[in-house]
Amino acid sequence: MISARTIYMIGGTTEANLAAGRLQEDGYRVIVSVATPLGERVASAIGLETDFGFKNAEGMAESARAQKAAAIIDCSHPFAIEASREASEAANRLGLPYLRFMRLPFAVGGDAAGSAEAGTTGTAGSGMTTVQSFEDAAGLLAGRKKRALLTIGTRNLEFFTEAQTDFTARILPVEESFKDCARLGIKPQSIIAAWPPFSEGFNRACLRKCEAEVLVTKDSGREGGLMEKLQAAAAENAEVILIAMPIETGAIHDLEALSARLREVIAS
Repeated sequence: MISARTIYMIGGTTEANLAAGRLQEDGYRVIVSVATPLGERVASAIGLETDFGFKNAEGMAESARAQKAAAIIDCSHPFAIEASREASEAANRLGLPYLRFMRLPFAVGGDAAGSAEAGTTGTAGSGMTTVQSFEDAAGLLAGRKKRALLTIGTRNLEFFTEAQTDFTARILPVEESFKDCARLGIKPQSIIAAWPPFSEGFNRACLRKCEAEVLVTKDSGREGGLMEKLQAAAAENAEVILIAMPIETGAIHDLEALSARLREVIAS
């Protein structure tokens, strides 16, 4: 029997933790699915109930069914497109409501010049170019023939090694990230391992440390520290290659709107 007060949430992000806390205040029991040890540690540290381990649609559906969830809320990272597909499919399999809650693209709020809309590629402000994929960013950087600081995580570094670009990668100081770099043959001297959040000053220091002329980053929203990165690049006179956040129609961006929408779908 489905419990109208139990929610299965795809987590691992700042907004997932915020959303879970808000829905707990509404009286819901929230089970947060996290795929990495890091995600589990962060969620558990703030008292959230977690379901640990990588899951495809079938695995998510099994867990949501076992917990008698009334809805699946997808709070995965904006760039975790496959995770969102699997979460949506899991909800379809169970006949449950699916809600997507995510941060806004940084440029939407008017904080960054230019447009990150799907299908556009061009200059977004002084010295900044917006592209639609990691592969496009690697190709553009290869054409620039300049040294870069990459602040994109490790999952998409292969595009840059294949394009034979000159870069230093800033990564999280966790075992999974070091393994990814070792697999790709990235030398230790081309790695900066540090834990966010990062101030403008720290970003500037990283650019200077690796003598980067270009900053390659993704539009991970204000929550992802993009403002501080852009400010640092401007101060250090570095170009910026910005990978646009994927556009998701129907996504919810406000906690109060999420709370209200959840009440609606459960009631119906």
